This record gives sequence, C-alpha cells and structure tokens, in this order.
Amino acid sequence: MPTPLRVLLVEDSEDDALLLTRALKKNGYEPKVERVQTARDMSRVLENAPWDIILCDYHLPGFSGFEAIDLLKKTNLDIPLIIVSGAIGEETALDCIHRGASDYIMKGNLARLSMAVQRELEEKKSRDHHRQDEEALRQSEEKYRSILEDIEDGYYETDLRGNFTFFN
Repeated sequence: MPTPLRVLLVEDSEDDALLLTRALKKNGYEPKVERVQTARDMSRVLENAPWDIILCDYHLPGFSGFEAIDLLKKTNLDIPLIIVSGAIGEETALDCIHRGASDYIMKGNLARLSMAVQRELEEKKSRDHHRQDEEALRQSEEKYRSILEDIEDGYYETDLRGNFTFFN
C-alpha cells in the first residue's frame, strides 16, 4: 500500500512537476501535491495546510531557492525542504544546505529522491518525538517544583554520603 505524502511543490515547470510526482509514486508514495510558483503563493499555502515535505526548484521566475528557504524559516514550521533543480553548481547547492535546505537533488538524478524524502521524514519524526519528550519533561519538572513549593512540611533529599542535594 502506498505511503500518503503531502507535498508542497515549488516549481514553475508542469513537466518537471509531473516527473517529480511520478518519481514519488514509482517509489511507494501516494503524493498529494500542490504546486506553487511564487513567494506569495508559497506563503499562503504554508499557512493553510500541513505539509510533510517541500520540493523546491532553485530557479523560478522572480523567486529563488534561497528565498523559499528564508520564507520557510520565517514561518517557524518544521518541514523538510529539498532543493530539486538542474545544475546549479556545488557551491550554490552547499549554500542552500547551509541556509537550511535538507538536501539537494539534481533533476537528472531523481533516483535519489525517494531515499532523501524517506530520510527527511524519519528525521522529522525523530525531532517531533524529541520535542514531545522535552515538553513532557518540562511539565513534569514544573509540577514537581509546584508541589514542593506548596507543601508546608520541610522536604529534603540527600545523596548516598548524606550530603543535602535538595531542600525546600
């Protein structure tokens, strides 16, 4: 059974959009794709729907991969963004990664696409679990602190040597 995948596709070429969609389907995904071509459209779509991944061309009329990365950062959304473009050069590809893109894939090598998507989805899942664990720990610490501050009796903890490690 194919894996559902919500894809925001920042791409100006209909042909390339079809190639990317086919590559995902071929590798076991059932992509629900929305294609945008401008910064305004990308911003609007990011606000209105949850996305699993963003696939972004580097060269768009009036809009670049750098701008797409910066726009995503401003939203504070944790969505992997993979640059999928023709030859932009190694230096530009590295600049995209340093700015916040998750990966760079050449359109001539779409065989890497599904592996990159899978890796990014797994990393995102790991980050989500980590955030949930941190939040649970924060809430537990807050509850513990509140209980200790509100009790009327004295409370203390010692280590194995008898040294005080905590008291209220």
